[in-house]
Amino acid sequence: MLLIGMLCTFLVSATAEFCYTDVEAACSSSPTAVDGRLLKNCNARYGSFEGMQAELQAYVNAHVESSFEYLLMSTHFGNYEANREGFKGLYRQLSDSAWGKAIDIIKFITKRGGRMNFNQLPHLKKNAKDSRVLELNELNSLAKALDTEKQLAEEALRLHAQTQNHPKQDASVAHYLEEKFMESQAETIRKLAGHTNDLKSLLADRDSSLSVYLFDEYLKKQL
Repeated sequence: MLLIGMLCTFLVSATAEFCYTDVEAACSSSPTAVDGRLLKNCNARYGSFEGMQAELQAYVNAHVESSFEYLLMSTHFGNYEANREGFKGLYRQLSDSAWGKAIDIIKFITKRGGRMNFNQLPHLKKNAKDSRVLELNELNSLAKALDTEKQLAEEALRLHAQTQNHPKQDASVAHYLEEKFMESQAETIRKLAGHTNDLKSLLADRDSSLSVYLFDEYLKKQL
């Protein structure tokens, strides 16, 4: 008798995950009460996405935060005092890219049946000087941008590994991270690393102000 009871419980819990069961219960001659307008299991969620949703939400917020920081840096170098059009354009480009990626992740979350939570804190590490983006000089700003992009890339790798190591390996999330982030992040990091080292070498000359001006002109032509 106990075995039959356990078997019935297992069957009920197994069928409870099906959309068809929800529809049948709601549309039968004696319909079961349904909370809200949506049926519980009639959604786009599957695989390990349920466990990854909060991580992806945090990744969205990391891109939004980075986008606003880049925008502040762009404004700083674009004012009449600094007048660095090359640096202004570079950071505006990075800001737009981070913002676009945030929107793209939100679209992916909703495609997989999730919702966006803007209160989910990002996992990026911050140092004490990160809040002083308006006080950075040209070389320091490149170093900060490089650190930011490397942290975003490391986070993408962590999310990818988490997807692969989950009992329900979600190839959809893994493929999305590979296609939309990893290649472009590698290119951006390589470019920023090159800019940082090139400017550091130029500053070794006697007339550093001229070196910064010429490097800014170079950046402006590259945009």
